[in-house]
Amino acid sequence: MRIVTSLSRMGPNALLGEPAKMDGIISRRIIRVLIRLTLLFFAVPAIAGEMRALAAQPAIFPFTHNGYSRPYLVYKPEYLPPHPAVVFMLGGTGSSAKQNSEEFGWQTEADRNNFLVVFPELLPRQPDQPFAKQTNTTFWDMQGSRTHLPPAGMLPVDDDGYLMAILRDVVHRNSVDPKRIYFAGFSSGSGMVQLLAARHSKSITAIVAVATPLMEPPVKLAHSMPVLYIHGDNDEQFSGFEVNSPNFATTPHGNWVTWGYLNGCQVQRAEKTAWGVQLSWQGCRDHVSVIADFIAGFGHEWLGSKSSTLNRTTRPTEPLDFTQMAWQFFANAHSK
Repeated sequence: MRIVTSLSRMGPNALLGEPAKMDGIISRRIIRVLIRLTLLFFAVPAIAGEMRALAAQPAIFPFTHNGYSRPYLVYKPEYLPPHPAVVFMLGGTGSSAKQNSEEFGWQTEADRNNFLVVFPELLPRQPDQPFAKQTNTTFWDMQGSRTHLPPAGMLPVDDDGYLMAILRDVVHRNSVDPKRIYFAGFSSGSGMVQLLAARHSKSITAIVAVATPLMEPPVKLAHSMPVLYIHGDNDEQFSGFEVNSPNFATTPHGNWVTWGYLNGCQVQRAEKTAWGVQLSWQGCRDHVSVIADFIAGFGHEWLGSKSSTLNRTTRPTEPLDFTQMAWQFFANAHSK
């Protein structure tokens, strides 16, 4: 009787009250879980994107040569074959490895074609002193008008030895295909990659050089060398290189001729293009390509780079991108 009386006092909905309350609690928890899952759904791609962005940054490899700290940067795309190709990019006067890794668009090209990119470090004229753009700038010792001045008691900077040393280090660390080792350079870096290729033609597969000729050509090459040389006819360095190399006329056209002779080429060809003229050698030893692209109305820059202006100011129907041109040349270069 007590039970019946108690139930009657609670009213007809008393037995449903507690389950209803529990349903409300469960519903709120489900809503909270759904909210969290929704937030996670949108957050995961963002986090993954940030992780990919971090992973896409060039890795720093500490390196010391002749007593000078010269860490180099390596960009490794998300997908890399077991024995990848590698491109070494040497920037111009006043640049650094970090700046060059951001300037020329090589990371995008590497992502597209699955190869490694290496950015070596330049040193200033006085390597023991801080960098100063006007008074102590960085450059490559390409046997031109600038020479490094090491402090008393220190060994020479030796850019040649440094580049060959990091080449060996990169090949060892990454199992690089020895038949696909490429060097590209701009300005001071252009002179350096040509000097390096002339001295170490057995170790380098092909080169692309923009805006500065070879300042110290050898008598002969140990091995044939594919070369793409690019220069603008408005470049302030288009002529007058004889001042810095009195025993050899290193004009841009003369530079292309020199590489043809060094490669045992037989016949010269010239072809007008939408952007200027292309000179090419035929009948070269080992069938290598020796090409010069001379760009009309073009100054001292690397077309397609962040600081390049010609494509933006002239708006050509087919804008040139030297990084893409360089990789196309490398990909088609005759294997050693």
